[in-house]
Amino acid sequence: MRSPAITKRAEPGRVPTDTESPASTAPLTGRIARGDDAAFAEFYELWFDRVFAMARSISRRDESFCLDIVQDCMMRVVRSIRPLPDENAVAAWMGRVVFSTAIDRIRVEHRRRRREREVAVQSGTAASPDVEDERVDWLRLRLAELPEVDRELLLQRFEHGKTLAAVGAARGLSGNAVHGRIYRILSKLRLAAAEVFHG
Repeated sequence: MRSPAITKRAEPGRVPTDTESPASTAPLTGRIARGDDAAFAEFYELWFDRVFAMARSISRRDESFCLDIVQDCMMRVVRSIRPLPDENAVAAWMGRVVFSTAIDRIRVEHRRRRREREVAVQSGTAASPDVEDERVDWLRLRLAELPEVDRELLLQRFEHGKTLAAVGAARGLSGNAVHGRIYRILSKLRLAAAEVFHG
Protein backbone atom coordinates (compact mmCIF):
# COMPACT_ATOMS: atom_id res chain seq x y z
CA MET A 1 0.00 0.00 0.00
CA ARG A 2 1.36 3.41 -0.82
CA SER A 3 1.79 5.71 2.16
CA PRO A 4 -1.16 8.14 2.11
CA ALA A 5 -0.41 11.79 2.69
CA ILE A 6 -1.09 12.71 6.29
CA THR A 7 -2.21 16.24 6.95
CA LYS A 8 -2.08 17.92 10.34
CA ARG A 9 -5.32 19.37 11.60
CA ALA A 10 -4.77 22.87 12.89
CA GLU A 11 -7.34 22.64 15.65
CA PRO A 12 -7.71 19.25 17.36
CA GLY A 13 -11.33 18.62 18.23
CA ARG A 14 -12.87 17.55 21.51
CA VAL A 15 -10.63 15.13 23.32
CA PRO A 16 -12.34 11.84 24.18
CA THR A 17 -12.34 10.77 27.80
CA ASP A 18 -10.32 7.76 28.94
CA THR A 19 -13.44 5.61 28.87
CA GLU A 20 -14.41 6.51 25.33
CA SER A 21 -13.19 4.48 22.39
CA PRO A 22 -13.53 5.36 18.72
CA ALA A 23 -16.38 3.33 17.30
CA SER A 24 -16.02 0.46 14.83
CA THR A 25 -12.27 0.70 14.24
CA ALA A 26 -11.43 -2.99 14.71
CA PRO A 27 -12.95 -3.99 11.32
CA LEU A 28 -10.85 -1.27 9.67
CA THR A 29 -7.57 -2.82 10.82
CA GLY A 30 -7.89 -5.80 8.51
CA ARG A 31 -8.69 -3.55 5.56
CA ILE A 32 -5.72 -1.29 6.33
CA ALA A 33 -3.43 -4.32 6.54
CA ARG A 34 -4.66 -5.31 3.05
CA GLY A 35 -3.80 -1.85 1.67
CA ASP A 36 -7.18 -0.06 1.74
CA ASP A 37 -6.47 3.69 1.74
CA ALA A 38 -10.12 4.58 2.43
CA ALA A 39 -10.08 2.43 5.57
CA PHE A 40 -6.93 4.17 6.74
CA ALA A 41 -8.48 7.61 6.15
CA GLU A 42 -11.50 6.59 8.25
CA PHE A 43 -9.28 5.13 10.98
CA TYR A 44 -7.24 8.34 11.02
CA GLU A 45 -10.33 10.49 11.54
CA LEU A 46 -11.73 8.25 14.28
CA TRP A 47 -8.44 8.03 16.19
CA PHE A 48 -6.94 11.50 15.66
CA ASP A 49 -8.27 13.21 18.79
CA ARG A 50 -7.46 10.33 21.09
CA VAL A 51 -3.92 9.91 19.75
CA PHE A 52 -3.37 13.66 20.08
CA ALA A 53 -4.60 13.59 23.71
CA MET A 54 -2.33 10.64 24.52
CA ALA A 55 0.64 12.41 22.90
CA ARG A 56 -0.04 15.51 25.03
CA SER A 57 -0.31 13.44 28.19
CA ILE A 58 2.94 11.56 27.57
CA SER A 59 5.10 14.36 26.16
CA ARG A 60 3.64 17.46 27.88
CA ARG A 61 4.68 19.39 24.78
CA ASP A 62 3.04 21.98 22.57
CA GLU A 63 0.55 21.31 19.80
CA SER A 64 3.13 21.23 17.01
CA PHE A 65 5.25 18.60 18.78
CA CYS A 66 2.18 16.46 19.50
CA LEU A 67 0.92 16.73 15.93
CA ASP A 68 4.29 15.36 14.80
CA ILE A 69 3.76 12.42 17.16
CA VAL A 70 0.29 11.86 15.66
CA GLN A 71 1.76 11.84 12.16
CA ASP A 72 4.50 9.37 13.14
CA CYS A 73 1.92 7.12 14.83
CA MET A 74 -0.34 7.08 11.82
CA MET A 75 2.56 6.19 9.55
CA ARG A 76 3.25 3.23 11.86
CA VAL A 77 -0.41 2.25 11.50
CA VAL A 78 -0.02 2.21 7.71
CA ARG A 79 3.16 0.15 7.85
CA SER A 80 2.57 -2.21 10.76
CA ILE A 81 -1.03 -2.72 11.84
CA ARG A 82 -2.48 -6.21 11.57
CA PRO A 83 -6.12 -7.31 11.77
CA LEU A 84 -7.25 -6.89 15.38
CA PRO A 85 -10.29 -8.67 16.86
CA ASP A 86 -11.97 -5.92 18.90
CA GLU A 87 -11.74 -2.36 20.21
CA ASN A 88 -9.82 -3.40 23.33
CA ALA A 89 -7.12 -4.90 21.14
CA VAL A 90 -7.03 -1.78 18.96
CA ALA A 91 -6.77 0.48 22.03
CA ALA A 92 -3.96 -1.61 23.52
CA TRP A 93 -2.03 -1.65 20.24
CA MET A 94 -2.48 2.07 19.66
CA GLY A 95 -1.46 2.82 23.25
CA ARG A 96 1.84 1.02 22.73
CA VAL A 97 2.41 2.78 19.41
CA VAL A 98 1.72 6.26 20.79
CA PHE A 99 3.89 5.67 23.85
CA SER A 100 6.88 4.37 21.88
CA THR A 101 6.52 7.08 19.22
CA ALA A 102 6.38 9.87 21.80
CA ILE A 103 9.42 8.52 23.64
CA ASP A 104 11.31 8.21 20.33
CA ARG A 105 10.54 11.86 19.51
CA ILE A 106 11.65 13.03 22.94
CA ARG A 107 14.87 11.02 22.67
CA VAL A 108 15.66 12.55 19.28
CA GLU A 109 15.13 16.04 20.65
CA HIS A 110 17.16 15.20 23.75
CA ARG A 111 20.11 14.06 21.60
CA ARG A 112 19.83 17.17 19.42
CA ARG A 113 19.93 19.47 22.42
CA ARG A 114 22.85 17.57 23.89
CA ARG A 115 24.83 17.95 20.64
CA GLU A 116 24.02 21.66 20.53
CA ARG A 117 25.19 22.05 24.10
CA GLU A 118 28.46 20.22 23.36
CA VAL A 119 29.10 22.40 20.31
CA ALA A 120 28.41 25.52 22.38
CA VAL A 121 30.87 24.41 25.06
CA GLN A 122 33.55 23.47 22.51
CA SER A 123 33.22 26.76 20.66
CA GLY A 124 33.40 28.74 23.89
CA THR A 125 30.00 30.31 23.42
CA ALA A 126 27.50 30.62 26.25
CA ALA A 127 25.92 27.40 27.44
CA SER A 128 22.65 26.47 25.79
CA PRO A 129 19.61 28.03 27.49
CA ASP A 130 17.88 24.66 27.12
CA VAL A 131 19.88 22.87 29.84
CA GLU A 132 16.89 22.81 32.19
CA ASP A 133 14.65 21.48 29.41
CA GLU A 134 17.24 18.78 28.73
CA ARG A 135 17.07 17.68 32.37
CA VAL A 136 13.28 17.59 32.27
CA ASP A 137 13.39 15.48 29.10
CA TRP A 138 15.92 13.13 30.68
CA LEU A 139 13.73 12.70 33.75
CA ARG A 140 10.64 12.08 31.65
CA LEU A 141 12.44 9.33 29.76
CA ARG A 142 13.67 7.71 32.97
CA LEU A 143 10.16 7.80 34.43
CA ALA A 144 8.78 6.22 31.27
CA GLU A 145 11.25 3.37 31.66
CA LEU A 146 10.25 2.59 35.25
CA PRO A 147 8.09 -0.45 35.97
CA GLU A 148 4.43 0.55 35.75
CA VAL A 149 3.88 -0.02 39.48
CA ASP A 150 6.73 2.36 40.43
CA ARG A 151 5.61 4.98 37.92
CA GLU A 152 2.07 4.82 39.32
CA LEU A 153 3.31 5.28 42.90
CA LEU A 154 5.15 8.47 41.90
CA LEU A 155 2.19 9.71 39.88
CA GLN A 156 -0.29 9.21 42.73
CA ARG A 157 2.03 10.72 45.34
CA PHE A 158 3.41 13.76 43.50
CA GLU A 159 1.07 14.59 40.62
CA HIS A 160 -2.21 13.77 42.36
CA GLY A 161 -0.92 14.80 45.81
CA LYS A 162 -2.24 11.73 47.64
CA THR A 163 -0.98 10.88 51.11
CA LEU A 164 1.34 7.91 51.59
CA ALA A 165 -1.47 6.08 53.35
CA ALA A 166 -3.90 6.69 50.48
CA VAL A 167 -1.36 5.60 47.87
CA GLY A 168 -0.62 2.47 49.88
CA ALA A 169 -4.26 1.59 50.45
CA ALA A 170 -4.84 1.34 46.69
CA ARG A 171 -1.92 -1.09 46.41
CA GLY A 172 -2.41 -3.07 49.61
CA LEU A 173 0.69 -1.50 51.17
CA SER A 174 1.29 0.45 54.36
CA GLY A 175 2.23 4.12 54.20
CA ASN A 176 5.70 3.23 55.48
CA ALA A 177 6.16 0.65 52.72
CA VAL A 178 5.16 3.21 50.09
CA HIS A 179 7.55 5.77 51.60
CA GLY A 180 10.43 3.26 51.47
CA ARG A 181 9.69 2.29 47.89
CA ILE A 182 9.40 5.88 46.69
CA TYR A 183 12.61 6.79 48.54
CA ARG A 184 14.49 3.99 46.74
CA ILE A 185 13.10 5.01 43.34
CA LEU A 186 14.06 8.66 43.85
CA SER A 187 17.51 7.75 45.17
CA LYS A 188 18.26 5.75 42.01
CA LEU A 189 17.04 8.61 39.82
CA ARG A 190 19.20 11.13 41.70
CA LEU A 191 22.30 8.94 41.35
CA ALA A 192 21.67 8.45 37.62
CA ALA A 193 21.09 12.18 37.12
CA ALA A 194 24.33 13.02 38.95
CA GLU A 195 26.30 10.72 36.63
CA VAL A 196 24.74 12.23 33.50
CA PHE A 197 24.77 15.91 34.37
CA HIS A 198 27.71 16.23 36.74
CA GLY A 199 30.03 13.54 35.39
